[in-house]
Order: sequence, then structure tokens, then C-alpha cells
Amino acid sequence: MPPAVLAWLDYSEADQRRAREIIRLFSQPDSRDELGLGSVRDALSDTLFPGTSVLLTRAKYFLFVPWLYQEGAQRRYQGAQLASWVDRQERSLIGKLRNGGDSAGLIGGVVGDQVQNLPSTIYWNSLRRFGILRHSVSPTQVGRVRDVSRSLDDASELVERPDAAWDPAMPAPPDDFINLTSCDFALTRDETTWLAERISAAVPDTLLQFLVIKGAEHPQSNRFAWDDPAVKTATGQIREAVDEAQRFSVAMHGAALLYNVLLAERAKELGLNQHDGKRDAFADDLDRWRSGAEASDLRGWDLDQLWALVAEQGRPVSPPTRAFVEQWVDLVRNRQSHRLADHEYARTLVANRELRQKRGQARLRNDKLMQQWGGASGTSRLNFRWPVVARLLNDIADGRK
Repeated sequence: MPPAVLAWLDYSEADQRRAREIIRLFSQPDSRDELGLGSVRDALSDTLFPGTSVLLTRAKYFLFVPWLYQEGAQRRYQGAQLASWVDRQERSLIGKLRNGGDSAGLIGGVVGDQVQNLPSTIYWNSLRRFGILRHSVSPTQVGRVRDVSRSLDDASELVERPDAAWDPAMPAPPDDFINLTSCDFALTRDETTWLAERISAAVPDTLLQFLVIKGAEHPQSNRFAWDDPAVKTATGQIREAVDEAQRFSVAMHGAALLYNVLLAERAKELGLNQHDGKRDAFADDLDRWRSGAEASDLRGWDLDQLWALVAEQGRPVSPPTRAFVEQWVDLVRNRQSHRLADHEYARTLVANRELRQKRGQARLRNDKLMQQWGGASGTSRLNFRWPVVARLLNDIADGRK
């Protein structure tokens, strides 16, 4: 049987971005969406941090990409020629950033100029969402959009054209940017001010806007937004959105741990000795999770608020997914004295969810897939892109110093 592939024939830029995110998640076994909760996860992520994705790395790419397209357009490249020229420059940029000594978040940092997904591909949707790219065009189409023009003496401010491709207020690149041999991800004060204003204007009344305006640094040791000191100061609807995300993350982590208990039991039945001890380890994790869940406010959680928040993002949640979440939360609220790992209804609920989601590809039914199990599947708590967003926010905070 040939290896499985992810392919599409008719797609938009958003479809491409979503597919790349799925592929990246598949490469992280502990982060996989094993129980089909991705639609809720993504809706909450977009509520908190619109315009972001798990693929973003550093804030300076919001300038690097437009600068390259503007430079190529000034050299009279258009369409596919412009995209090809920018492609070469993006690959060259990898070496320049390495020479600058700042490799954290470097796209292509491992494979170098052979990297497949370049910054322009990864950042394109975000550039549009934040109004940096002002038209819904593809990389090959952007060269056909007229760029900004200058005043008659070419020495004063840019004259904004309504048909300009890129935000006219964007700071200019360093002199002779294309020929530099080294550069880094540090933002100048002007670049920081512009980027912060651009993001803030594009995503009003969101946690992302709140944090950009606040300008604080965010400890990388905090894995979740709700543990961050700056996030804790949010109020009103922003705080309510954070609370909904936290509740969902806490509640569904238990389902993921129970799923892994079932997988570990199945592995033992199949004689997969490399996973000996996994069942008890996951069951202990589940007990610890339950203690934490019972100390949280899940008992008073109004799930109608969750579904209303998800609906605002235009991401439909299927009736089976909604039913699974509601049944699991009801089960968690019912404080049983015995271990959840042995709770028959809970076990059946989770097993049936995987079967409904994956059918013939369900590990609990597919022994061939169980043979390939790595020992943990989807065990990480949902973080709604916080590690990615925190790094971008820290780049902006550093630029204000």
C-alpha cells in the first residue's frame, strides 16, 4: 500500500495554511488532535489571537517578507518572476540571519536554503489579516497591484494610494538591505511602533490587542496564556474568552489521558512490550488531572457560552463533537469515588469517539496502526498557540526598550 499523503486540487491560501498546520501537528505526537476537537481549539485560538498560526516564529518576518516583495517590484519583476525572485532572496536570508547570530525561530534553521515552507508562505495569511498586505491576492498576483507612490519631489512623506499592495506606513528596510551579509530579528523602535499599531488596529477587543498594547514581556516558562501575569490583568469579554479556553483545555485533557490509557491497554494485549508500564503511568496522570479538575470551576461551567464563542468565529462544530464534549464534561462534574481509568461509561465514551472520528483508522480497532504507536498520542494540554504568540509579543516588547 502506498504511503498516505495529504493533497488538494482546488484550494485557497487559507486552505493551504490550515493544511500546513495539520502537517506540523502530525509531527508532534503529543499535540495531535486524536479526539477530533480541532474545530473548537481553532475557534478559541482565533478568538484570543486572531491572525496567528502555530507556524509563526518571529515578528521581524512581518517586515522581511514585504520588504522583499517591494524590492522585487522596484526591480520590475511581476507575477511568477517576482515570486521566484523573492523565493531566492528568502533562501538567502537564512544565511544572513545565521551570520547575524540570531537563530531562534529561524525558518530554515535546520535544513538551510532547502526548506520547503518559506516565510512568505507561512506569514501570508497573517500579513493580510493585520492589514500589512492590503489585498486578497496570492504571492504571484501581488506584483500586479500598484505600490505606493511618492510626492512630487520624492523627498517627503509617502502619498498613500488606495490600490497600494503594502501598508504605506511600513518602515523602510535598512540601506542596501538585499546586499547585506548579516541581519537579525531585532526590531527597531520605529518598526516596533508600526507593527504594534498595525496589529492593534486589526484585532480590536481581543487578548492579542490587549497584550500588544500592554507591551509586557512574557516568561517562556508559562505554557498557557492564563498563567501569564499580564493575561491575568485582562477584564471583561477578553477575560471571559481566556476563562473559556482554560476550562476547555482542562476538561478535555482528561479525555486525552483516558484515551492513552486505552491505547496502552491495547498495546499490552498485542504484546507490545516496549510500552510496558504506560497504562499505569497514564492512569496516575489521569488521577492527578482529576484532582485538579475538581478544584477548578468546571462544575459551574455554562457550555452555552463556549458554543456561542465558537460560533462567533464561523467555525461550525458538528453535533457529534458537541455531544461528546457535553457528555464528557457532565461525567467530570459527577465526582465518582473510583478511578476514572476504570470507569466503564467514560471508557466507552472515549473509545466510541475515536471510532466515530477515525472509523477504520481508529487505533483501538486497527492493530496495524497500534504497532506504530509511539507511546503517547495527544496527551499535551491545549495551549491555543500561546508559546508562538508569546515569542512574537516578546519581540515587540524588546523593540520598545
